[in-house]
Amino acid sequence: MKKITTAAAAFALLAGLTGCGLFPAPTPLPDIAPATPVSVLPPECPFVAGVYLTPVRIPLGTPRETIGSVLNAYSGWLNAGSELVTSWSPGTAVPETCVEQLAARNAEAYARTIFTTHSDVAWQEYFASVKAMNQQNLETVRLAVPESGGRGTFELLQEVDSSATDSGTFLKFDAVYRPAAAGQGNWEDLDKPTRWYVELVPSGEFLVINHIETKPAAGYP
Repeated sequence: MKKITTAAAAFALLAGLTGCGLFPAPTPLPDIAPATPVSVLPPECPFVAGVYLTPVRIPLGTPRETIGSVLNAYSGWLNAGSELVTSWSPGTAVPETCVEQLAARNAEAYARTIFTTHSDVAWQEYFASVKAMNQQNLETVRLAVPESGGRGTFELLQEVDSSATDSGTFLKFDAVYRPAAAGQGNWEDLDKPTRWYVELVPSGEFLVINHIETKPAAGYP
């Protein structure tokens, strides 16, 4: 999540978010029903069949409201599944393989719900990095690490430059991720002040991310 690894992605965002993202602006998608992917958890994993993740989506709103919704969606993704791990047989660790598979299921559900580019191979490394962060949180919950519930949160530091039109919303803001256990885990530098560049397009009553990039934000302690 630290950055998109393709040169085209960096060039497009640093050029000023003029609307030309890594991919051509798509035709607005129809409204997407809450994702209910078929569970990929093996049968030995202790989760009830039919209990599926409903990803946190990004509703239409003002640019500032959309910033909050983007951070809320990412917080939801990084914490996705923690309640399932917590509620299963308290005091007994969930098998590690189940945590890995649950994080994979979460990544698929979120990528295809809040991104226009969910199936493009150029974005798979990015989705994998967010999956890894989700898996770290799930592992913390699985092991019942003291003083940590595995639920980190994002904090908005400042809105830098944002705009919205009928065809898209463009956001530039600074934020920081606050892990449940500070100093533990690899958060792709999101636990330090980070500058976000986000391009979203409408999809029914919601917005979906067409392009995103993050880099270190200057001017913070």
